[in-house]
Amino acid sequence: MNEQDERTKTALFRYGVIAPLVCRRGDSEQMRQLKVQILSMQFVFPDSSLRSVPDRTLRHWLSRYRKQGFEGLLDVRRSDRGKSRAIPEAVLKRAEELRREQPSRSISKLTSILEKEGYKGEALAERTLGRQLAKVGATKERLKKGAGSYRRWEQLYANDLWQGDVSHGVWLRDPQNSARATKTKLIVFIDDATRVCTHAEFYFDEQLPSLIDCFGKALLKRGRPCRMLFDNGSIYRSTSMATMAAELGIEVSFCRPRAPQGKGKVERFIRTAQEGFFKEASCAGVEKLEELNALFQSWLKKEYHDRQHSELDGLTPFQRWEKDVQRLSLVTVDELRRAALLRARRRVQPNTATVSVDGREYQASAELAGQEVEVRWNPGFQQSVEIWLCGDFVEIAQEFKIKNWVEPRIREEDSEEVSPGTPLASSKTYFQKLMVGEPEQVLVSFKEDEILSEPEFARQVALAIGRELEPAEKTAASKFFRKFAPMYRESVAATLNRSVSVKGSDLHMRYYLEQLEQSLRRR
Repeated sequence: MNEQDERTKTALFRYGVIAPLVCRRGDSEQMRQLKVQILSMQFVFPDSSLRSVPDRTLRHWLSRYRKQGFEGLLDVRRSDRGKSRAIPEAVLKRAEELRREQPSRSISKLTSILEKEGYKGEALAERTLGRQLAKVGATKERLKKGAGSYRRWEQLYANDLWQGDVSHGVWLRDPQNSARATKTKLIVFIDDATRVCTHAEFYFDEQLPSLIDCFGKALLKRGRPCRMLFDNGSIYRSTSMATMAAELGIEVSFCRPRAPQGKGKVERFIRTAQEGFFKEASCAGVEKLEELNALFQSWLKKEYHDRQHSELDGLTPFQRWEKDVQRLSLVTVDELRRAALLRARRRVQPNTATVSVDGREYQASAELAGQEVEVRWNPGFQQSVEIWLCGDFVEIAQEFKIKNWVEPRIREEDSEEVSPGTPLASSKTYFQKLMVGEPEQVLVSFKEDEILSEPEFARQVALAIGRELEPAEKTAASKFFRKFAPMYRESVAATLNRSVSVKGSDLHMRYYLEQLEQSLRRR
């Protein structure tokens, strides 16, 4: 996905901070130490600032996630504060030269040297300078010499960590053109503790739909991992993959750039497959992808899972897996279906009320024409897509089919147009002022006591639930009033009071408006 919603990015950042606490397993002391470690770390926030997360904020995020899941980490409204100011090119160039001369120089040291050399002004702000140097790759980590030291490690239990990777596969005939050959891609997931290949499959590409398909099959076969480890490929860092992991409660980690040693187990499995399967499969006369995958699954069971592994104390990967089978957390088909949906923001065509996804057109409701919505779909089932608006599910949109006849179109009235006879606060105030001092006050009494205007309706709702309405709630009340006016004060008050007495005053505004709608329709 090329488009990223700011609310989703912020929620994914928060999930990345709390993921170790909600995904990893351990006793109370281990989790306490993990929390202390997180509080001592500094994170690059979505606004590009580098700072630590306060204890109170961390507890707040954890509480929201445990109560509402990933949706609880989304902001009610977008927050876009502050603007970055550009550093003059000469200052940045000189700072980069100084950092490359001696990578160990801190930002404070760089600003001190620049001041001594005559560079003044706001461009020497440490945070701004550090951010700009990071953009051009002049950081300590990027410039540090030597590969460092690596130690062998493994997880204690099955599904504590999965490693994923993609490898070039076997050449097959192109299904679109039998006269040419194309190279397949092998997408692999390996369990760190047991070396079991949770799932691996050949595809004709390594795009996001193929990755999600392979990952979903691995989840259904082997259960839910606590953590995933990938390299820095774009498909692994996609919003869809991150959202899928967040929906399922899986922590996602990445290796350092240009440091594949961190995921050596999946690299070693790929080498084993290349030596034991690729060479033989390329000489077996296989022409179809389905045949290749069927042969690979047979090889995987008999030549890999059922053979002793040198790092498993004489056990086969499958025997080692069975030792931890009671600890596994299974994933249901419905959970996977919800989490594996691809997401993209689209604008519904104002004239036809259709949305376009992957070259296909889908028919949405006429009420959504012209609005920007989020479309969620399963790449393996493209007959329909889900339409979401402002984080709420709206409807299922079926694929558009051209018909030999046209349905009559029902024109929706302009949302700003008020139906004749709808009570307006301004009109009521006008006549109240007009009739001050007159002997007859019948008109004013009737309007004030019986028929509600829009502001009076909003105040009536706020009075019934015992609090001021939020902006979104005021908008919902306004739309409801314009649709169902005129309404009578006594009827509205009775319905609202009855709803509050039955369910309380802390429910979503939608509940109270639904009760009012039912009451009005009965009348």
